[in-house]
Amino acid sequence: MKIKELLDLSAKAEAGTQGHVDEAKARLLTLGSDLVAVAGDEGRELDDEEQAALKAAAGAIDKLDVKAVQIKESAAVMARFAGLAPVAKASVLGGGAGGHGSPTPTGEIPEGSRLNFRAKAATVGLVTKMGDPSGSKALASSGDALTGTPIDSTIYEQGKVSTSALGILPVKTRPPTYTYLRQTKRDNKAAPVALGDLKPTSEYGVTSIDGKLEVIAHVAEPTPEYWLEDLQSLGSFVETELMYGLDRAVEAQVLNGDGVGPHLTGVLNQSGVQVQAFTVDATTTVRKGLTALEMVGYEGGGIIMHPQAWEAIELSRRQDGSPDLGSSLPVDRAAQRLWGLRIAVSTAVPVKTGILFDLGALAVTTDGAVRTQWSNSVADDFARNQVRARNEGRFGLDIYRPNGIVKLALAAA
Repeated sequence: MKIKELLDLSAKAEAGTQGHVDEAKARLLTLGSDLVAVAGDEGRELDDEEQAALKAAAGAIDKLDVKAVQIKESAAVMARFAGLAPVAKASVLGGGAGGHGSPTPTGEIPEGSRLNFRAKAATVGLVTKMGDPSGSKALASSGDALTGTPIDSTIYEQGKVSTSALGILPVKTRPPTYTYLRQTKRDNKAAPVALGDLKPTSEYGVTSIDGKLEVIAHVAEPTPEYWLEDLQSLGSFVETELMYGLDRAVEAQVLNGDGVGPHLTGVLNQSGVQVQAFTVDATTTVRKGLTALEMVGYEGGGIIMHPQAWEAIELSRRQDGSPDLGSSLPVDRAAQRLWGLRIAVSTAVPVKTGILFDLGALAVTTDGAVRTQWSNSVADDFARNQVRARNEGRFGLDIYRPNGIVKLALAAA
Protein backbone atom coordinates (compact mmCIF):
# COMPACT_ATOMS: atom_id res chain seq x y z
CA MET A 1 0.00 0.00 0.00
CA LYS A 2 2.83 2.42 0.82
CA ILE A 3 4.50 1.76 -2.51
CA LYS A 4 1.23 2.46 -4.38
CA GLU A 5 0.64 5.64 -2.39
CA LEU A 6 4.24 6.72 -3.04
CA LEU A 7 3.83 6.19 -6.80
CA ASP A 8 0.43 7.92 -6.90
CA LEU A 9 1.68 10.91 -4.93
CA SER A 10 4.81 11.15 -7.07
CA ALA A 11 2.69 11.32 -10.23
CA LYS A 12 0.61 14.30 -9.08
CA ALA A 13 2.85 16.16 -6.67
CA GLU A 14 3.71 19.18 -8.82
CA ALA A 15 0.57 21.28 -8.51
CA GLY A 16 -0.67 23.36 -5.62
CA THR A 17 0.12 26.18 -3.24
CA GLN A 18 3.13 26.41 -0.93
CA GLY A 19 1.17 24.55 1.74
CA HIS A 20 0.29 21.75 -0.67
CA VAL A 21 3.90 21.53 -1.86
CA ASP A 22 5.18 21.26 1.72
CA GLU A 23 2.61 18.62 2.63
CA ALA A 24 3.28 16.57 -0.51
CA LYS A 25 7.02 16.71 0.03
CA ALA A 26 6.74 15.81 3.71
CA ARG A 27 4.50 12.85 2.85
CA LEU A 28 6.90 11.64 0.15
CA LEU A 29 9.80 11.80 2.59
CA THR A 30 7.82 9.98 5.26
CA LEU A 31 6.81 7.18 2.90
CA GLY A 32 10.35 6.89 1.53
CA SER A 33 11.78 6.86 5.04
CA ASP A 34 9.38 4.10 6.04
CA LEU A 35 10.44 1.94 3.07
CA VAL A 36 14.14 2.39 3.89
CA ALA A 37 13.54 1.74 7.61
CA VAL A 38 11.57 -1.45 6.96
CA ALA A 39 14.26 -2.82 4.66
CA GLY A 40 16.92 -1.94 7.23
CA ASP A 41 15.00 -3.60 10.08
CA GLU A 42 14.61 -6.74 7.96
CA GLY A 43 18.33 -6.74 7.10
CA ARG A 44 17.83 -6.75 3.34
CA GLU A 45 18.34 -4.63 0.23
CA LEU A 46 15.47 -2.77 -1.42
CA ASP A 47 13.62 -4.85 -4.01
CA ASP A 48 13.03 -3.65 -7.58
CA GLU A 49 9.54 -2.31 -6.86
CA GLU A 50 10.74 -0.37 -3.80
CA GLN A 51 13.69 1.09 -5.71
CA ALA A 52 11.41 2.19 -8.53
CA ALA A 53 9.06 3.85 -6.05
CA LEU A 54 11.92 5.71 -4.36
CA LYS A 55 13.31 6.87 -7.71
CA ALA A 56 9.88 8.22 -8.65
CA ALA A 57 9.62 9.96 -5.26
CA ALA A 58 13.08 11.47 -5.68
CA GLY A 59 12.11 12.89 -9.07
CA ALA A 60 8.88 14.29 -7.65
CA ILE A 61 10.73 15.93 -4.76
CA ASP A 62 13.11 17.61 -7.19
CA LYS A 63 10.09 19.02 -9.05
CA LEU A 64 8.56 20.14 -5.75
CA ASP A 65 11.79 21.95 -4.90
CA VAL A 66 11.57 23.87 -8.16
CA LYS A 67 7.88 24.57 -7.54
CA ALA A 68 8.58 25.81 -4.01
CA VAL A 69 11.23 28.25 -5.28
CA GLN A 70 8.80 29.57 -7.89
CA ILE A 71 6.05 30.06 -5.30
CA LYS A 72 8.39 31.87 -2.90
CA GLU A 73 9.76 34.11 -5.65
CA SER A 74 6.22 34.95 -6.72
CA ALA A 75 5.20 35.73 -3.14
CA ALA A 76 8.26 37.96 -2.68
CA VAL A 77 7.44 39.94 -5.84
CA MET A 78 3.82 40.33 -4.78
CA ALA A 79 4.85 41.46 -1.31
CA ARG A 80 7.29 44.02 -2.70
CA PHE A 81 4.83 45.63 -5.06
CA ALA A 82 1.82 45.40 -2.80
CA GLY A 83 3.72 46.95 0.11
CA LEU A 84 3.32 43.83 2.17
CA ALA A 85 5.83 42.47 4.70
CA PRO A 86 8.37 39.95 3.30
CA VAL A 87 7.51 36.31 3.41
CA ALA A 88 8.75 34.74 6.66
CA LYS A 89 11.92 32.63 6.37
CA ALA A 90 11.70 28.91 6.86
CA SER A 91 13.13 27.51 10.12
CA VAL A 92 15.08 24.29 10.39
CA LEU A 93 11.96 22.63 11.74
CA GLY A 94 9.49 23.73 9.17
CA GLY A 95 8.03 26.41 6.94
CA GLY A 96 7.29 30.07 7.56
CA ALA A 97 5.37 31.61 10.45
CA GLY A 98 2.25 29.66 11.15
CA GLY A 99 3.13 27.07 8.50
CA HIS A 100 3.80 23.37 8.79
CA GLY A 101 6.34 22.71 11.51
CA SER A 102 6.02 26.17 13.11
CA PRO A 103 5.62 26.59 16.87
CA THR A 104 2.04 26.47 18.11
CA PRO A 105 0.58 29.47 19.96
CA THR A 106 1.90 27.89 23.18
CA GLY A 107 5.46 27.86 21.82
CA GLU A 108 5.68 24.07 21.39
CA ILE A 109 6.93 22.33 18.26
CA PRO A 110 4.34 19.90 16.87
CA GLU A 111 5.24 16.30 17.70
CA GLY A 112 5.59 15.22 14.07
CA SER A 113 8.12 17.99 13.35
CA ARG A 114 10.67 17.31 16.10
CA LEU A 115 14.13 16.22 15.06
CA ASN A 116 14.42 12.46 14.98
CA PHE A 117 17.79 10.77 14.38
CA ARG A 118 16.19 7.74 12.72
CA ALA A 119 14.01 9.85 10.44
CA LYS A 120 16.99 12.04 9.67
CA ALA A 121 19.04 9.02 8.69
CA ALA A 122 16.30 7.87 6.35
CA THR A 123 15.95 11.28 4.67
CA VAL A 124 19.70 11.59 4.22
CA GLY A 125 19.65 8.15 2.57
CA LEU A 126 16.95 9.39 0.22
CA VAL A 127 18.99 12.48 -0.64
CA THR A 128 21.84 10.16 -1.67
CA LYS A 129 19.46 8.34 -4.01
CA MET A 130 18.62 11.72 -5.54
CA GLY A 131 22.20 12.03 -6.78
CA ASP A 132 23.62 14.40 -4.15
CA PRO A 133 26.34 12.24 -2.49
CA SER A 134 28.38 15.30 -1.45
CA GLY A 135 25.97 16.00 1.38
CA SER A 136 25.71 19.66 0.34
CA LYS A 137 21.93 19.47 0.50
CA ALA A 138 20.43 18.56 3.85
CA LEU A 139 16.75 18.01 4.58
CA ALA A 140 14.89 19.40 7.54
CA SER A 141 12.23 17.18 9.09
CA SER A 142 9.52 19.20 7.33
CA GLY A 143 11.03 18.50 3.93
CA ASP A 144 12.41 22.03 3.29
CA ALA A 145 15.68 22.01 1.35
CA LEU A 146 18.55 23.66 3.23
CA THR A 147 21.79 24.53 1.46
CA GLY A 148 24.84 24.35 3.72
CA THR A 149 28.56 23.65 3.67
CA PRO A 150 29.24 20.45 1.69
CA ILE A 151 30.47 17.60 3.90
CA ASP A 152 33.08 15.16 2.66
CA SER A 153 31.69 11.80 3.79
CA THR A 154 35.18 10.29 4.08
CA ILE A 155 36.77 10.28 7.54
CA TYR A 156 40.54 10.35 7.10
CA GLU A 157 41.72 7.96 9.80
CA GLN A 158 45.17 7.41 11.23
CA GLY A 159 46.79 4.04 10.67
CA LYS A 160 45.94 1.03 12.82
CA VAL A 161 48.20 -1.85 13.79
CA SER A 162 46.49 -4.73 12.00
CA THR A 163 47.98 -7.59 14.01
CA SER A 164 47.37 -8.66 17.58
CA ALA A 165 48.38 -11.50 19.87
CA LEU A 166 44.69 -12.02 20.57
CA GLY A 167 44.36 -13.47 17.07
CA ILE A 168 46.02 -16.77 18.03
CA LEU A 169 45.29 -17.08 21.76
CA PRO A 170 42.49 -19.46 22.85
CA VAL A 171 39.35 -17.78 24.22
CA LYS A 172 36.81 -19.06 26.76
CA THR A 173 33.49 -17.61 27.87
CA ARG A 174 33.20 -17.34 31.66
CA PRO A 175 30.84 -15.84 34.26
CA PRO A 176 32.11 -12.78 36.18
CA THR A 177 33.61 -15.01 38.90
CA TYR A 178 34.50 -18.69 38.65
CA THR A 179 36.83 -21.41 39.91
CA TYR A 180 38.92 -24.02 38.13
CA LEU A 181 41.41 -26.70 39.24
CA ARG A 182 45.07 -26.68 38.24
CA GLN A 183 47.49 -29.56 38.74
CA THR A 184 50.60 -28.35 40.54
CA LYS A 185 52.47 -31.60 41.14
CA ARG A 186 53.10 -34.97 39.57
CA ASP A 187 55.24 -37.45 41.49
CA ASN A 188 54.89 -40.90 39.98
CA LYS A 189 56.03 -43.68 42.30
CA ALA A 190 54.91 -46.63 40.21
CA ALA A 191 57.44 -49.50 40.60
CA PRO A 192 57.61 -53.29 40.80
CA VAL A 193 56.17 -54.55 44.12
CA ALA A 194 56.72 -57.97 45.73
CA LEU A 195 53.67 -59.98 46.73
CA GLY A 196 52.28 -58.67 50.01
CA ASP A 197 54.45 -55.54 50.12
CA LEU A 198 53.04 -52.07 50.53
CA LYS A 199 52.49 -50.25 47.21
CA PRO A 200 54.15 -46.86 46.75
CA THR A 201 51.98 -43.73 46.77
CA SER A 202 52.12 -41.35 43.87
CA GLU A 203 51.19 -37.69 44.38
CA TYR A 204 49.21 -35.52 41.97
CA GLY A 205 48.73 -32.13 43.54
CA VAL A 206 45.62 -30.20 42.48
CA THR A 207 44.82 -26.68 43.66
CA SER A 208 41.74 -24.50 43.27
CA ILE A 209 42.20 -21.26 41.34
CA ASP A 210 39.72 -18.40 41.64
CA GLY A 211 39.11 -16.58 38.38
CA LYS A 212 37.56 -13.14 37.91
CA LEU A 213 36.71 -10.99 34.92
CA GLU A 214 37.86 -7.39 35.15
CA VAL A 215 36.22 -4.43 33.42
CA ILE A 216 38.36 -2.80 30.73
CA ALA A 217 36.73 0.36 29.41
CA HIS A 218 37.11 3.85 27.97
CA VAL A 219 34.97 6.82 26.97
CA ALA A 220 35.28 8.90 23.80
CA GLU A 221 35.58 12.68 23.97
CA PRO A 222 32.33 14.66 23.47
CA THR A 223 30.97 14.68 19.91
CA PRO A 224 28.60 17.41 18.66
CA GLU A 225 25.14 15.96 17.96
CA TYR A 226 24.93 17.88 14.69
CA TRP A 227 28.09 16.18 13.43
CA LEU A 228 26.49 12.79 14.03
CA GLU A 229 23.33 14.02 12.37
CA ASP A 230 25.04 15.50 9.30
CA LEU A 231 27.56 12.69 8.74
CA GLN A 232 26.03 9.26 9.10
CA SER A 233 29.39 7.47 9.10
CA LEU A 234 30.75 9.39 12.10
CA GLY A 235 28.98 7.27 14.72
CA SER A 236 30.33 4.07 13.18
CA PHE A 237 33.80 5.62 13.00
CA VAL A 238 33.80 6.47 16.72
CA GLU A 239 32.54 3.01 17.68
CA THR A 240 35.17 1.33 15.48
CA GLU A 241 37.92 3.43 17.06
CA LEU A 242 36.68 2.52 20.53
CA MET A 243 36.69 -1.17 19.66
CA TYR A 244 40.23 -0.88 18.30
CA GLY A 245 41.37 0.87 21.49
CA LEU A 246 39.71 -1.77 23.65
CA ASP A 247 41.41 -4.54 21.68
CA ARG A 248 44.81 -2.88 22.23
CA ALA A 249 44.16 -2.51 25.97
CA VAL A 250 43.06 -6.14 26.39
CA GLU A 251 46.11 -7.34 24.46
CA ALA A 252 48.44 -5.25 26.65
CA GLN A 253 46.84 -6.62 29.82
CA VAL A 254 46.96 -10.23 28.64
CA LEU A 255 50.65 -9.97 27.81
CA ASN A 256 52.04 -7.44 30.29
CA GLY A 257 49.49 -6.84 33.07
CA ASP A 258 51.13 -6.45 36.49
CA GLY A 259 48.26 -7.91 38.54
CA VAL A 260 47.95 -4.79 40.72
CA GLY A 261 44.38 -3.83 41.58
CA PRO A 262 42.03 -4.55 38.67
CA HIS A 263 44.96 -5.19 36.30
CA LEU A 264 45.30 -8.71 34.93
CA THR A 265 48.45 -10.72 35.61
CA GLY A 266 49.81 -11.00 32.09
CA VAL A 267 51.59 -13.97 30.55
CA LEU A 268 55.03 -12.38 30.94
CA ASN A 269 54.45 -11.87 34.68
CA GLN A 270 53.17 -15.37 35.46
CA SER A 271 55.12 -17.60 37.82
CA GLY A 272 55.97 -21.14 36.75
CA VAL A 273 56.47 -20.45 33.03
CA GLN A 274 59.60 -21.81 31.37
CA VAL A 275 62.41 -19.50 30.26
CA GLN A 276 64.58 -20.17 27.22
CA ALA A 277 67.85 -18.21 27.10
CA PHE A 278 69.14 -16.78 23.82
CA THR A 279 71.17 -19.37 21.92
CA VAL A 280 73.09 -18.58 18.70
CA ASP A 281 70.20 -16.72 17.04
CA ALA A 282 66.44 -16.22 17.36
CA THR A 283 65.57 -19.14 15.06
CA THR A 284 67.68 -21.54 17.11
CA THR A 285 66.26 -20.15 20.36
CA VAL A 286 62.70 -20.81 19.24
CA ARG A 287 63.61 -24.36 18.27
CA LYS A 288 65.13 -24.98 21.69
CA GLY A 289 61.96 -23.59 23.26
CA LEU A 290 59.96 -26.20 21.35
CA THR A 291 62.19 -28.91 22.79
CA ALA A 292 61.63 -27.49 26.28
CA LEU A 293 57.86 -27.85 25.78
CA GLU A 294 58.17 -31.36 24.41
CA MET A 295 60.29 -32.42 27.38
CA VAL A 296 57.35 -31.84 29.73
CA GLY A 297 54.64 -33.26 27.50
CA TYR A 298 53.44 -30.23 25.53
CA GLU A 299 53.67 -29.09 21.93
CA GLY A 300 53.97 -25.70 20.31
CA GLY A 301 50.68 -24.07 19.34
CA GLY A 302 51.79 -20.55 18.46
CA ILE A 303 54.45 -17.89 18.90
CA ILE A 304 54.02 -14.21 19.76
CA MET A 305 56.78 -11.73 18.99
CA HIS A 306 57.35 -8.08 18.17
CA PRO A 307 57.22 -7.10 14.46
CA GLN A 308 60.89 -6.08 14.59
CA ALA A 309 61.88 -9.48 16.02
CA TRP A 310 59.99 -11.25 13.23
CA GLU A 311 61.61 -8.95 10.66
CA ALA A 312 65.04 -9.90 12.00
CA ILE A 313 64.23 -13.60 11.60
CA GLU A 314 62.91 -13.09 8.06
CA LEU A 315 66.04 -11.20 7.06
CA SER A 316 68.57 -13.40 8.87
CA ARG A 317 71.21 -15.12 6.73
CA ARG A 318 73.21 -18.30 7.00
CA GLN A 319 76.97 -18.32 6.68
CA ASP A 320 76.67 -18.99 2.93
CA GLY A 321 74.49 -15.90 2.55
CA SER A 322 71.20 -17.71 1.87
CA PRO A 323 68.09 -16.76 3.87
CA ASP A 324 67.98 -18.45 7.25
CA LEU A 325 64.42 -19.70 6.65
CA GLY A 326 65.62 -21.93 3.85
CA SER A 327 64.59 -20.29 0.59
CA SER A 328 66.32 -18.15 -1.98
CA LEU A 329 63.07 -16.23 -2.39
CA PRO A 330 61.52 -13.70 0.03
CA VAL A 331 59.52 -15.30 2.86
CA ASP A 332 55.80 -15.82 2.23
CA ARG A 333 54.55 -13.27 4.74
CA ALA A 334 50.96 -14.47 4.42
CA ALA A 335 51.97 -17.89 5.79
CA GLN A 336 53.99 -16.28 8.62
CA ARG A 337 55.23 -19.52 10.17
CA LEU A 338 58.40 -20.62 11.94
CA TRP A 339 59.15 -24.30 12.62
CA GLY A 340 55.62 -24.97 11.35
CA LEU A 341 54.01 -22.72 13.98
CA ARG A 342 51.91 -19.65 13.31
CA ILE A 343 53.49 -16.32 14.27
CA ALA A 344 51.42 -13.48 15.73
CA VAL A 345 53.28 -10.18 15.65
CA SER A 346 52.35 -7.77 18.41
CA THR A 347 53.64 -4.33 19.36
CA ALA A 348 52.60 -5.07 22.97
CA VAL A 349 55.39 -7.61 23.54
CA PRO A 350 59.00 -6.41 24.12
CA VAL A 351 61.23 -6.46 21.02
CA LYS A 352 63.68 -8.99 22.49
CA THR A 353 61.07 -11.29 24.01
CA GLY A 354 58.90 -13.97 22.43
CA ILE A 355 56.16 -16.17 23.87
CA LEU A 356 55.83 -19.80 22.79
CA PHE A 357 52.82 -21.70 24.10
CA ASP A 358 50.80 -24.90 24.00
CA LEU A 359 47.21 -24.17 23.00
CA GLY A 360 45.92 -25.89 26.14
CA ALA A 361 48.15 -23.92 28.50
CA LEU A 362 46.12 -20.73 28.71
CA ALA A 363 42.99 -18.89 27.61
CA VAL A 364 41.75 -15.32 27.41
CA THR A 365 38.42 -15.23 29.25
CA THR A 366 35.41 -13.00 28.65
CA ASP A 367 31.69 -12.92 29.31
CA GLY A 368 31.21 -12.56 25.54
CA ALA A 369 29.64 -9.10 25.73
CA VAL A 370 31.29 -5.86 24.65
CA ARG A 371 29.04 -2.82 24.99
CA THR A 372 29.12 0.57 23.31
CA GLN A 373 26.58 3.10 24.59
CA TRP A 374 25.94 6.77 23.80
CA SER A 375 24.84 9.37 26.35
CA ASN A 376 24.67 13.13 26.92
CA SER A 377 24.42 12.85 30.71
CA VAL A 378 28.10 13.58 31.45
CA ALA A 379 28.85 17.02 32.96
CA ASP A 380 27.22 19.70 30.77
CA ASP A 381 27.11 17.65 27.54
CA PHE A 382 23.34 18.11 27.22
CA ALA A 383 23.62 21.89 27.45
CA ARG A 384 26.36 21.85 24.82
CA ASN A 385 24.51 19.55 22.39
CA GLN A 386 27.21 16.91 22.80
CA VAL A 387 27.17 13.16 23.34
CA ARG A 388 29.83 10.63 24.36
CA ALA A 389 30.26 6.96 23.62
CA ARG A 390 31.38 4.48 26.28
CA ASN A 391 32.95 1.18 25.31
CA GLU A 392 33.65 -1.66 27.74
CA GLY A 393 33.91 -5.38 28.28
CA ARG A 394 34.96 -7.86 30.98
CA PHE A 395 38.09 -9.92 30.49
CA GLY A 396 40.50 -12.20 32.30
CA LEU A 397 43.37 -14.62 31.72
CA ASP A 398 43.46 -18.26 32.83
CA ILE A 399 46.80 -20.06 33.08
CA TYR A 400 46.03 -23.77 33.23
CA ARG A 401 49.54 -25.14 32.64
CA PRO A 402 52.29 -22.59 33.39
CA ASN A 403 55.07 -24.90 32.17
CA GLY A 404 53.24 -25.15 28.84
CA ILE A 405 54.43 -21.57 28.17
CA VAL A 406 58.01 -20.60 27.28
CA LYS A 407 59.34 -17.05 27.56
CA LEU A 408 61.94 -16.72 24.78
CA ALA A 409 64.97 -14.41 24.78
CA LEU A 410 65.20 -13.57 21.07
CA ALA A 411 68.38 -11.48 21.29
CA ALA A 412 71.52 -11.39 23.39
CA ALA A 413 71.20 -9.32 26.54
